[in-house]
Amino acid sequence: MLKRVDPLCKELKDLETKSEDTRQKGEEITKIIAELEASIAKYKEEYAMVISDASVIKNDLSTVEKKVSSSFVCVTLRRVSSLH
Repeated sequence: MLKRVDPLCKELKDLETKSEDTRQKGEEITKIIAELEASIAKYKEEYAMVISDASVIKNDLSTVEKKVSSSFVCVTLRRVSSLH
């Protein structure tokens, strides 16, 4: 009877060890997932700020382009008027 129980006890110990290893790996993976989710949230915030900054830059660029165009027209008109 003891001969039959001994292998089962060893198998139980092996399974308990594997179970503990699997549990620890699961905890590590859960921790990694939480860190990745936090990083993603941070990057989303940073991305939103970059997009907002890009929008401001585009508006500034549009304003500068209008001013340059207006200045170019003024300079051209001065040249034409100075020729007459």
